[in-house]
Amino acid sequence: MPSIPSKFDVLIIGSGAAGLYAALCLPNHLQVGLITKDTLKTGASSWARGIAAAIDPADTPLSHWEDTLKAGAGLCEPEAVKLLTDNAPTAIESLLEIGVTFDRHGEKLAQELEAAHSRPRVLHYGETTGKVLIDTLTAQVWERENIQVFSQAFALSLWLNEVTGNCQGVSVLNQGYIHWIRSAAVVLATGGCGQVFSHTTNPTVSTGDGIALAWRAGALIRDPEFFQFHPTALTVGGIPRFLVTEVVRGEGAHLIDSQGQRFAFDYHPSGELAPRDVVSRAIFSHLQKTKPDPY
Repeated sequence: MPSIPSKFDVLIIGSGAAGLYAALCLPNHLQVGLITKDTLKTGASSWARGIAAAIDPADTPLSHWEDTLKAGAGLCEPEAVKLLTDNAPTAIESLLEIGVTFDRHGEKLAQELEAAHSRPRVLHYGETTGKVLIDTLTAQVWERENIQVFSQAFALSLWLNEVTGNCQGVSVLNQGYIHWIRSAAVVLATGGCGQVFSHTTNPTVSTGDGIALAWRAGALIRDPEFFQFHPTALTVGGIPRFLVTEVVRGEGAHLIDSQGQRFAFDYHPSGELAPRDVVSRAIFSHLQKTKPDPY
């Protein structure tokens, strides 16, 4: 039987940016187990093309908050958005301290304009921002003696205390054996479930396991219908769809149809720089109108 300790102070399920960063934020005296069903660096985080934060002196978290609420079309939780936008600059500082690299113009961090933002505030490292982020966080995790990583380990269920109902650990399938691992705290950082759709740019591991774990344990699942679709991908026969980063449109690229028509303005006054959901629906609707078999 493979050797996995039976007890940790904290168990983290998922090894994307959220899981890795959570592990690094915990005090060194805590014993942390990080469970990943595949290997490190296989999730959607590596595919991220940029991070938005109001770090320019001419920008403000308030402006970022307002842009986000506007793009959310009345569906955002204002307090949650405020938490995100207020803490984004501090999060960037933390990533820089860890060693994450971003593009610069001289000594100043470079920021690009992307859809639904009123000003440039998206940080990049070329076209590999997510990869650089994950590579850096992974290297830091490997250096921490209090963090143990278990790959090819699939979390089966949350282990609930029969008396209190509290979560006291997880059961994990690894190399054909089921392990019950006790922990004072369990963090679910398993990402989304884009693979439920036949057309997706999500990696194959995005199957919603953490959502299912929580639901089976009695958690209330809120807003599961809110999937974000990236508007642009390149379809070539025989290979997975390749995501075309949003900064391409931010830098001036146009969306045109087979007739050369720049159609996005038919659906929104901001055209290609409308919010992602608007651009995605515009592409879908236009294909339905103009191509009998768009896929």
